[in-house]
Amino acid sequence: MKATRTHRSEEDRIADLEAKIAAIRARAERKKVKKDPSLRHISAAVRSIDKALVESHDSATRQALGEARSTLSACLSLSGVILASGTKSRGRRVSGGGSSVDEGTLLTYVRAHPGQRGEHIAEGLGTDTAAMRPVMKRLIESGKVRTKGERRGMQYAAT
Repeated sequence: MKATRTHRSEEDRIADLEAKIAAIRARAERKKVKKDPSLRHISAAVRSIDKALVESHDSATRQALGEARSTLSACLSLSGVILASGTKSRGRRVSGGGSSVDEGTLLTYVRAHPGQRGEHIAEGLGTDTAAMRPVMKRLIESGKVRTKGERRGMQYAAT
């Protein structure tokens, strides 16, 4: 059996090369951070703030953490280190992209719009499903919201 080769277009090859260049630049920035102790500590502080943002549900705390993160990110950018605005350690994205949903708002929306799916609820609240999911899970476990269906077809209604 002869394996056939697919020819990539010039655009595909250029995109692959640009991705490799971006990876090399990111690796060079990580090395720069590792060498300078002050940059290393600032970078660690930003990662800690990102973790705190994921776990925090209080809007005032989230706002204060966001301001602290932007200040530290500005310090890093003065040294030539650019952080992505939604990352935390090991390159994973922060769930929710920084916008959190509180239980009261979510429950009120579900009461007003029974039978909607998760993506429609998230769109109506101006957030994404990743930010909404843990809050919705708590509402379901506490018995305030009931579900119908499975996976992406799941519909939510207040009890």
